Amino acid sequence: MGSFISSPQVLTRKVSGQFQVGCKDLMIDGTVLGDRGLFMRLYFPTDSEVTDISSFPLWLPKPQYAHGLGEYLGQSPQKMNLLTSTVVGDKREDCIENAQLSTKCDKWPIVVFSHGLGGSRTFYSTYCTSLASHGYVVAAVEHKDHSACWTYQLSEKNGELVEQPIKIKLIEKNEKNEFKIRNQQVGKRVTECVKALNVLEQLNLGTVPEKVLIGNDFNWGQFKNKLIMSSASVIGHSFGGATSLASSAYTTDFQKAIVLDGWMFPLDSTQQEQAKQPTMFLNVGDWQWNENLDVMKKIFPHNDGNLVLTLNGAVHQCFSDFPFIFPMWLAKKFGVQGSTESSLCMQAAIELSLAFLEEGKEGAQKLKDDKFSNFITNEVYGREKFKL
Repeated sequence: MGSFISSPQVLTRKVSGQFQVGCKDLMIDGTVLGDRGLFMRLYFPTDSEVTDISSFPLWLPKPQYAHGLGEYLGQSPQKMNLLTSTVVGDKREDCIENAQLSTKCDKWPIVVFSHGLGGSRTFYSTYCTSLASHGYVVAAVEHKDHSACWTYQLSEKNGELVEQPIKIKLIEKNEKNEFKIRNQQVGKRVTECVKALNVLEQLNLGTVPEKVLIGNDFNWGQFKNKLIMSSASVIGHSFGGATSLASSAYTTDFQKAIVLDGWMFPLDSTQQEQAKQPTMFLNVGDWQWNENLDVMKKIFPHNDGNLVLTLNGAVHQCFSDFPFIFPMWLAKKFGVQGSTESSLCMQAAIELSLAFLEEGKEGAQKLKDDKFSNFITNEVYGREKFKL
């Protein structure tokens, strides 16, 4: 089904590299990995030139994702159905489902990506497919800690796979146990990011994980000896930003971290103290606030390779697909488009991320100075700066 009020049907990449991009979902049963297992979408470089639109996966794989997002935003399923039919329609990600891994390089660097509160494995496809087009294998985790807008797990009953929904858990701001709940969630998220890394390591060794529930129809053997495990990085947005820091604190197998407008509240003092890997913070000045920045400031001195940059005129969701789902006038109405055009914010995020991953702090700083200094600064500030 199409949409009446829409941006282009395919969410095209903003900084496209030399490769086309393939993708495949992978769900592994919890009896193998513990807890609720693992669900992720893998984005990777491909040599495929498929142009059939049906080969590009839907941005909303199931209507329940829209309903869950509506619950998070305080909107009814009926209103979300209307929004989906009139605006989202059959919008698709810019990647080819079931494509084969490119043979143009011997090995590929890897990234684990963690979504924000109310997000999913597909909501950051513009960012993730762009990294993949530059030669990265990106594992976008869909978290099962009740922070995704909606997700599910499959369990076997009477010889059939049964879908069990995992809905978002809404927490009031004055909830007395809010920190405890969020800290427990970030702990589960870290476990899932580490699981994703372990699964990538298995694939690199030529081992297909046991009890694959989604992805059995794919040749995972093609990843054998193709992944650079020694330089893994972890990236996340908002709640995912806290997850990326906590993951790098948990294991130095993550060599670098990138925090996209991170929400620091869920981190406990130990996670803050142990986050010592080189980290780049890309902040939105209009969204950040002093209390949140104070936590970041505790982490900044942990590594000389840390870098903090602030985007002016951006919005919190500029790192996600949401600014590109809607036509610009509607994006402004919904608050996902700021005074700095979202395509420029996304371009900067992708290019700075690539520079940081490949050349560290110095490379990202030079790129910012040379190309983005008109709206990105090294000044650390939040919304209090704009209060009269």
